[in-house]
Amino acid sequence: MEPISMTTLPNASNTDQGHCKGQCRVILITLYGVVLLGGTTGTVLMSRMMFKRKSQSMIAMIVVNIIVLHSVLLVSLPFRLSYYILEVWEFGTFLCRLVSSILYGHMYVTFFFYVAIVILRLLIYFKKLHMQQLQKCHAVVLSIVIWTMSGLIFLPILFLQYGINPSYSKQRRCFEFYKDINRREFIILNYSMIVIMITTVGVLFLIQMGVILQQTKALWPDMWAHQDYRAQIKSFFFLLVIVVCFIPHHVFRVHFIQNYSEIDNSELVLYNEIFVALTTVCCLDMVCFIGGVIH
Repeated sequence: MEPISMTTLPNASNTDQGHCKGQCRVILITLYGVVLLGGTTGTVLMSRMMFKRKSQSMIAMIVVNIIVLHSVLLVSLPFRLSYYILEVWEFGTFLCRLVSSILYGHMYVTFFFYVAIVILRLLIYFKKLHMQQLQKCHAVVLSIVIWTMSGLIFLPILFLQYGINPSYSKQRRCFEFYKDINRREFIILNYSMIVIMITTVGVLFLIQMGVILQQTKALWPDMWAHQDYRAQIKSFFFLLVIVVCFIPHHVFRVHFIQNYSEIDNSELVLYNEIFVALTTVCCLDMVCFIGGVIH
């Protein structure tokens, strides 16, 4: 877990704003714009597909939860784009903190659902769980558990603790809550989430690769004709999304925590903003499914 994202704007103190004013804004506007357009297209088309199929499997219900998460994040992106385009926040401190919380909440809850899909399919593969045992009620219970745990853990931290410094509301800027990084409890929390995410993904990645290699060897050359093989490839895809979108942000976070200071921090702030924006690219996962990249 990390403090809510930040950006630097003209007249901000103790930072050289020239570099971020140009390249940073262009990169962020481009990334968020692509995610907004592609993510909206993917979620709408996938929602229609799920509605037509009316599948009640546990995996399908988890995918529905991911679509809901993506939809909430996509609704918040126009506010971010408005800020980076106009260079001023027009919507008040409350909405600034809410929009910031949505991005981080989306990342971690999506991570939990991705991991749930991978673990479920691995359990089925190793015959520790049978698909017939998984009913709609199980998916509903799992969804409620993940949403409830995420809310109890992250909402008080992200929404009630970050950004409460009165100095944040003095100027019409947003996402500049990086001063909280120096608080001991947040440093501990950051490192804990970094270790949990990287360890979890590392272990699941190795197991998943072993399963895919084993299946490839056993089913070659007709492995794509087998549903079990395609299911494991889909699980690998979700792990790949985590590695590409979430892990870079958490790896950089270690460097950010160790080197950040309120003086001469413009370069770190720039890179942090870019890595934060990269986490939203996971919203394009549905476009990959719809587009046939992952069948």
